[in-house]
Amino acid sequence: MIDIFPPEIIDAILDLVHILDAEAKSTYYALDSSMRTNSTQPVKTLLSCSLVCRSWLPRTRLRTFNAIDLPNYDPTIGVTFGTLVAHPLCTFRSHVCRLDLHGRYSRSPSDVLWLNSVLPQLALLTNVEDIIIYQARYNDLADEEWRANRELYGPQLKRLEMHSSQFDQVSRLMALVSRCTNLEHLALRHIASNSAPKGGDMIVRTPPSRFLRSLALQSGIAMSAEFLTWLCPSPGSIKIHTVELKNISVKDAHHVSRFLHDVGPSITSLAIGFSDSSVSSTDGQDAFCRVADLTTLTNLETLHFQGPLASYPIHIRQGLSAKHIPPILAKLDSPSLKEIRFHVSMKAAEDFEIIDWGSIVLTLNSARYPTLEVLSFRPIKEEALEETQAWLDEHVRSKLRRNVEIRCATSY
Repeated sequence: MIDIFPPEIIDAILDLVHILDAEAKSTYYALDSSMRTNSTQPVKTLLSCSLVCRSWLPRTRLRTFNAIDLPNYDPTIGVTFGTLVAHPLCTFRSHVCRLDLHGRYSRSPSDVLWLNSVLPQLALLTNVEDIIIYQARYNDLADEEWRANRELYGPQLKRLEMHSSQFDQVSRLMALVSRCTNLEHLALRHIASNSAPKGGDMIVRTPPSRFLRSLALQSGIAMSAEFLTWLCPSPGSIKIHTVELKNISVKDAHHVSRFLHDVGPSITSLAIGFSDSSVSSTDGQDAFCRVADLTTLTNLETLHFQGPLASYPIHIRQGLSAKHIPPILAKLDSPSLKEIRFHVSMKAAEDFEIIDWGSIVLTLNSARYPTLEVLSFRPIKEEALEETQAWLDEHVRSKLRRNVEIRCATSY
């Protein structure tokens, strides 16, 4: 084939084919093309382009296999993909940069163990920089199996997210994360340890990645004293800019507070939320507010109260979900703070009365927040958006000494 355009132009066109549909961010791998949905139409187009001529193949292969999503509804998909990756004639290994892996909670071998059996084969994908994994069962692995499965996690990784997964001991989670020496983003949500250790106790001496800049933790062993102390053994030992801490409970309050104090000077964005022991209790919020020392968060620019702050069910939870806001704002001394975000779940504008705005306004009018620009509330029901904006302007913005903008949005 005689090229009419320079190869750089052809590559640019093929790249545009890849982004035709903004919804097609990853591809479900499937042997049967009929399983692909309309959202993966650009992948079908790329596969057609790869058959045009040999010179088009490298670029289309790069875009087609860039992100792989192995679903949990059919374990044979993941097993078959792993077999292809391990084949000596596999030609797409170097093109895979992102993996989305979905296991299951079920103890059925066909549902769970397929993920454990495939992970050693996926370790052959040496250019993977981004892994998102759901419902992995590392607590089912003996020492030999553990060594084979951990090979997927290495220096090439820059982003790692684990959701609803299980380990037999927190040290194995630390050992796995410590292998990712160039990690920039780490998210660990609902990581549990609920079985007897399958192997011997581990001593993890390798520190976390010195490049880590974004951290998200939500309940489980990732919020344990052991993990947080490993993550930041002394004040300033790690520089994290963006921190999300959700579902902080009574048992987590002390060591989460210490962690925030030690990492505080480097944090520019903080999202925080609590998990109380019951709908009629505020013990998680109270425990944190009692021990929290937030004086080191001097470079904080964005503060996000997650929850959500809710006004219903009316006779059980009214006002309780927002109890932590005034004391946290009173403990902060962040001269760089520009925006405070509120995650809300309100039915009507008057529901905002459950929040102690008097205490909040008094704190925000102090010298602690000289650069505050925005108070953001979302998601607001579309039918209540205009009414809510007017209520907040009247009852909050008008009482603030500084010119602070109130933003309401329907999307989260």
